[in-house]
Amino acid sequence: MEIKVSEQAKDKLQKYVDAGKKLLLDLDDGFGRFSNEGDCALITKFRVIAVDSNEDLSDYSVQLDSSLGKIYFKDSAKDFLDDGLTLKVDPKTQLLVFSNAKELIDKSVNIIDYDQVKA
Repeated sequence: MEIKVSEQAKDKLQKYVDAGKKLLLDLDDGFGRFSNEGDCALITKFRVIAVDSNEDLSDYSVQLDSSLGKIYFKDSAKDFLDDGLTLKVDPKTQLLVFSNAKELIDKSVNIIDYDQVKA
């Protein structure tokens, strides 16, 4: 499956790829090693997490092809996978927007550098 990444979104994410990191498109549902247990919202909230290339990605079994290379996705979030997956930048807020052909999934996707969080 493929996700289209706009040029503006690519500009925001390229520095992580250039640093050798892998990108995760993470549903913040409180499950998996990059979430705080039980830390989830009643809304659909995604985030892009940049992690070291040697991190355990066993919770992220879905690989999406993109112009940035592989973007990893949780198996538990497969309900959101559909035709026309896109990541683009909202020109007004400068935040990432995640959508598919049927719906806007999240209009404020945060970018998290995991190395900065765990430091």
